[in-house]
Amino acid sequence: NQRRAGKSIEARFEFMRRFYIPLVLFFTIFLVLLPCLPTMPATYLSLFTGLVAGLFGLAAKPVIENAIAGMVLTFSQPIRINDTVIIDDQYGTVERINLLHTSIKIWNWRRLVIPNNKLLQKEIQNLTIGDEWEWAYIAFYVEPSVDINKVKELAKAAMNSQYRDPNEEPSFWVMDLDKDSILCWVAGWASDPARAWALKSSARRNLVESLKQ
Repeated sequence: NQRRAGKSIEARFEFMRRFYIPLVLFFTIFLVLLPCLPTMPATYLSLFTGLVAGLFGLAAKPVIENAIAGMVLTFSQPIRINDTVIIDDQYGTVERINLLHTSIKIWNWRRLVIPNNKLLQKEIQNLTIGDEWEWAYIAFYVEPSVDINKVKELAKAAMNSQYRDPNEEPSFWVMDLDKDSILCWVAGWASDPARAWALKSSARRNLVESLKQ
């Protein structure tokens, strides 16, 4: 915690050094030149005003874009706080939607922070909108010489988990045949995306142990 606090303070001072010091210098020069402005030729005054406006617009552009995107996200609500989403192949939960950026708590408890104007351009899978029930399946390969009925029995048994909906039995399919392997799927229903993720994880572990035996 002490090390993290030290890094946070260091980062803030670095930001202040890079942003505020040039800003203070700019305004100091502006205040020094302010008494001379009435006596300056109109051409130089126009150039100076245009330069200031251009620099301000360039600096403010990302902030304005993100702020507008933040308002669009707030009113259109493609995602909401606590929604379960997949963004850039990252599975997580929407933790915070600020004016400038959105924070996603991903599966390993780290935070994916995305500027709002970038987020509007991404494809988002919102697993919370609509029906939260999810068909959780896992795919695996076995050798062509195996007893496929035994594989089916083991695969369905591997789906026996506290995370699966007990009202419907797991399903098993042979999805593809090859000279070196057989592609199989086993699936079951889970009541929400988080339980579906846990179901798939536990089923893979159970299946690995069963096939080893």
